[in-house]
Amino acid sequence: MASNPTELGNVKPAVGYKKPPVERQFGKPNGNKQNPGGWKKEDTPRYKLEQMMKLSEAELMAIATNKELPYFERKVATAINQGDWKVLESMINQVYGVPKQHLEVEPVQPKPLIDLTETPRVEDERSESEGKK
Repeated sequence: MASNPTELGNVKPAVGYKKPPVERQFGKPNGNKQNPGGWKKEDTPRYKLEQMMKLSEAELMAIATNKELPYFERKVATAINQGDWKVLESMINQVYGVPKQHLEVEPVQPKPLIDLTETPRVEDERSESEGKK
């Protein structure tokens, strides 16, 4: 005999904290899907830029004149085809980031207003005051 009411089939499983409805559990039709809202590598500007650098002039011209493609792809194709290096450099810097630059900085110690190492001794002050009399 089944002592648990859920084994009898007349009680629905509890839904609440850490207990999602059965139809929404992982692997079920309405459950969690693989890659929900994730990004695709093919949609990134970096991937598009790398792929366009491999194309021939004719393929770049076809992309540049196709008004159905995104503006970014048309602009990259036009810049590569025309050899507009300033535009390409700025696009590459936006996609990959600016190259790391090294600056050599030498620490400069400021000279104090009063040099305490060269203060006159008390004896020197007495001899100077005696010499002035």
